[in-house]
Amino acid sequence: MKDKEYDIIVVGAGHAGVEAAYIASKLNKKVALVTYSKKDVSFLPCNVSIGGSAKGIVVRELFALGGLMPIAADETQLQTKILNKSKGPSVQSLRAQIDKIKYPEFVLNTIFSIKNIDFIEDEVLTFDIKNNEVKGIFLKKNKYLKGKKFILCTGTFLNSRVIKGTEIIVEGPDGKATNLTISEQFRRKNVELIRLKTGTPPRIAKESIDFNKLEIEPGSEEAIYFTEKELVKKKYENFPAWLGYTNLNTHNIIKKNFDKSYLFSAPDIGQGPRYCPSIEDKVKRFFEKERHQIFFELETKDSDEIYLAGLSSSLPKEVQEQFIRSIKGLENAIFKRYAYAIEYDSLNPIELSQTLEFKKFKNLYSAGQINGTSGYEEAAAQGLIAGINASNAIDNKEPFYLERSEAYIGVMIDDITTKGIDDPYRLLTSRAEYRLLLRSDNAVKRLYEKAYKYNLIDKERYLYLKNKFSNHEKFKNEISKLLILLNQDESLNKILEDNNIKNKIHVLDLIKRPNISIFHLENFLKKLIEKYELEKEDLRTIEIEIKYEGYIKKQEQEIRKYEKYYQLKLPDDFDYKKIQNLAMEAKEKLSKIRPRTIYQASKIQGINFSDLLFIVHYLNNRK
Repeated sequence: MKDKEYDIIVVGAGHAGVEAAYIASKLNKKVALVTYSKKDVSFLPCNVSIGGSAKGIVVRELFALGGLMPIAADETQLQTKILNKSKGPSVQSLRAQIDKIKYPEFVLNTIFSIKNIDFIEDEVLTFDIKNNEVKGIFLKKNKYLKGKKFILCTGTFLNSRVIKGTEIIVEGPDGKATNLTISEQFRRKNVELIRLKTGTPPRIAKESIDFNKLEIEPGSEEAIYFTEKELVKKKYENFPAWLGYTNLNTHNIIKKNFDKSYLFSAPDIGQGPRYCPSIEDKVKRFFEKERHQIFFELETKDSDEIYLAGLSSSLPKEVQEQFIRSIKGLENAIFKRYAYAIEYDSLNPIELSQTLEFKKFKNLYSAGQINGTSGYEEAAAQGLIAGINASNAIDNKEPFYLERSEAYIGVMIDDITTKGIDDPYRLLTSRAEYRLLLRSDNAVKRLYEKAYKYNLIDKERYLYLKNKFSNHEKFKNEISKLLILLNQDESLNKILEDNNIKNKIHVLDLIKRPNISIFHLENFLKKLIEKYELEKEDLRTIEIEIKYEGYIKKQEQEIRKYEKYYQLKLPDDFDYKKIQNLAMEAKEKLSKIRPRTIYQASKIQGINFSDLLFIVHYLNNRK
């Protein structure tokens, strides 16, 4: 094996690593996927869900771009629901509670079935770097592997320490081994590393919980998928979840034991996630609150472990037992696993270009939590982008970029590579300035052309989608000419009367009314729906496009206004120090971050409009 050369070597088989290997294999690359053990593959060390606010839209984007995560989530889901259903379509997204055992099994079987992926169980020691170019990797057992491109996907396993109270153990999540040598090599090479922290809640035996004291949280009655229903083999089951709360007694127990938490007693602890704080953080920061939500979720249908979402902690075991048993329904809780925090090395993602390749080293890419992000979905999305770009570089093809106006994945990569991070980055709908365009329902519609251009979907799939979305437009065009007359359709008479329609109304004008759904007109439009073979999901998208037409056009106009700035590229070797009138802060930041376009430069903190004018003027004169 040591004499074998791979196109791409992926280090780490978490959500980023498997996505990188999967997409690279689809692009006909010979891949080595290297990890300690097959048990690491798509391991779920924390929450038992895929998707959620903004994240669910990312998973839909992964489906549009040929990714694996949405397929695995659909085949192993226990419950699904649409979050923010009562709000506008721009913030709605799917969350799937998944089976913690079945999900990694499905991914592992998929990876093992792919002929051009070699799965190698080994420990990576260091990279073989000569003249800032990566040539291979040194391993513990197999000694050396040679490759053309390398993707680092080590998640939270670099120089990691597990924290339980004042007890500190040098290890990775769930007692797995940590890697010390890669961090050491990066420090010697002046790669900027940051210490970050995350955590996980306890797991409680289901039999020890009094569910009569909890509120039941059912999923959606109908099956909802990240992919498409005709692609899913598994039958929808809809297992319940439950809702409980902490109380003032819980909070008092935690407050009395703040001094036993390493997180509060150590000055040099890594920065934790702002949007997913531990219960200690919540009690300290939100001291005025009398209670905090806890979601009780099945980890898998084949075991009795219940995941307590919202109760991440690093307090000692005996304190965890006290405060957990102070919560209604958990008075007799039996612990299957205790909560813990984990501290680890992360890259400052400013070290990366927007292709996710290192700026300092040629051939080396990085994806996932090592880039300072949090969450399985953000990791998988980065793995996909790194896998595509590493493959394209081998084939001397243009890099694959997603703009902020195209996808949440584009928003994330632009954010982390141009702004860097102070704490684990989490995707939020508020981060996207064009979120009405970046909806869950239209993810495939907005990305399928690009997916086909970069060979991420085949021609058959492309032509199917092209016809499908062409039918959307034909349907809208036909109904735009239709009038509904009073007494024309008995099923609509009450709707027309309730809306004070005396005689007639255009179909589009009726659908635009806030209290009217396109599904109220399903019978009236039945022939056209059948003619264009429209499913419920098609009708939902069409309804949103009709109802929000004015707002959508406004955002599209804004994008066109900035389009020339998106297109105005900045050379990779651009020497900003030569621009005489450019502010010193701007020269330093632009030289470090290396934005790809003028628009990206405008998003960097500290870059002023006058700085941009100087750059454009310099570029024009240089030509």
